[in-house]
Amino acid sequence: MKLLLPPDRPTEVQAPPAQPAASSLGTGTQIWLVRHAEVAEEFQGLAYGAADVPLSARGLEQSQAVARSFEGSRVARIYASPSQRTQAMATLLEASTGAPLTTLEGLKEIDRGSWQGGTREDFRSRWHADAANWWRDPWNWRPTDGECDAEVFARAWPAIVRATQETPGSVCVICTHANTIRALLTGALGLRSIDGYEFATDPAHANLLVDVNGAWELRDQNRAPGAET
Repeated sequence: MKLLLPPDRPTEVQAPPAQPAASSLGTGTQIWLVRHAEVAEEFQGLAYGAADVPLSARGLEQSQAVARSFEGSRVARIYASPSQRTQAMATLLEASTGAPLTTLEGLKEIDRGSWQGGTREDFRSRWHADAANWWRDPWNWRPTDGECDAEVFARAWPAIVRATQETPGSVCVICTHANTIRALLTGALGLRSIDGYEFATDPAHANLLVDVNGAWELRDQNRAPGAET
């Protein structure tokens, strides 16, 4: 579910700048950033953030579909956050591709702090109530006791670098979370934070980021398992 941005930027607040694009190593490595599948029904509609919530029965089926979609893709490595909802998909991918799985703490979902666990509507209302502060610096804005996008990018980006260094020119899969993917794409492509919110990744959908000479390229966005490129 895509969160709607806060109300229009206040006239006294300057437009937020773009982030500097992350350095490209030019290895040609293809990195699929895959969001975990649907979570259990009791957590749907909640801003569960970094909480370790389980999948629904449908979510397990979606994870299996993702694993099948990568069969025969010559995946070299799989990286995943430690959350059970991403581990379920990652272990199925490990079985379907034969690629080794590495769990990385930096790939976990954004921590919503004291705002975590409430309804999405409550989270949105509190976020929008702080709209003026968010518009001043959305990349570094955070809910009470929570993380900002800049921190999520800083801890998750080493997984991208590791993938390019360990298996240059290969195909890698990273099983992670919606906001982690959003922060990674925003930083990789050098976008404004507000433009990063265009990267809404549905459960069990994927984005293809490629390490080319001079820049990172987004070659596929919010792709469903098995969909044609």
